[in-house]
Amino acid sequence: MSGPEAPRVLVVEDEEAIAEGLLVNLEAKGYQVELARDGCEALAQTAAGRFDLILLDIRLPEVDGFEVCRTLRDGHDFTPILILTARGQPDDVVYGLKLGADDYLVKPFDLAELLARVEGLLRRRAWEKREGAANGAGGVAGPRFTFGDYWVDFQSYRAKTRAGEVELSRKEVAVMKVFAQRPNQVITRRELLAEVWELPNHPNTRVVDNVIVALRKAFEENSWRPRHIHSVRGVGYRFEP
Repeated sequence: MSGPEAPRVLVVEDEEAIAEGLLVNLEAKGYQVELARDGCEALAQTAAGRFDLILLDIRLPEVDGFEVCRTLRDGHDFTPILILTARGQPDDVVYGLKLGADDYLVKPFDLAELLARVEGLLRRRAWEKREGAANGAGGVAGPRFTFGDYWVDFQSYRAKTRAGEVELSRKEVAVMKVFAQRPNQVITRRELLAEVWELPNHPNTRVVDNVIVALRKAFEENSWRPRHIHSVRGVGYRFEP
């Protein structure tokens, strides 16, 4: 895989040895790879061109990885992000995923696992592009899922909410898609972690609950007495259209 059709990967890493190793191994797999050594460089490069994947170290000089992730998501840039965090920093993972990162690896990481995660995220990115072309050729938004007084467009990420028409995050849309596919069923937090975040064995489910809180603010008149998104104590959630 090479040439202009090869996936473009941005590596954001300030440790020279790690950065060099990532560049060498990713280029050997045929990816087009660029390097940013701090958060400011990363934001400048993402503003200048589109990438298919971002490998983002958390502990960066100047602007850290959290701020890079937040800035991209606030700017509606939903390029998949794989965060790299130091061992013994579980809160980094939770916070990064809450901000909109798609996956994580703990340093020091196994090269084979890193390449597998990269391939998985790029494969999902390709599926999303194909689905978008099938559902919305020519930029036309895909089918809308309607429930109560609201709707969610899974292609454009737009939704009609209590605050009017807004753009949801990737994770919010992905959770709503799971709910739409399985109405009136109990869905566990672990199932949502596996289907939306692809993290079935992650020990902390707070990232799921954080997304649910955001969705209730968007679609529930009273989050304490929800009409659509119900809690099932100790298990997960049930969605009623």
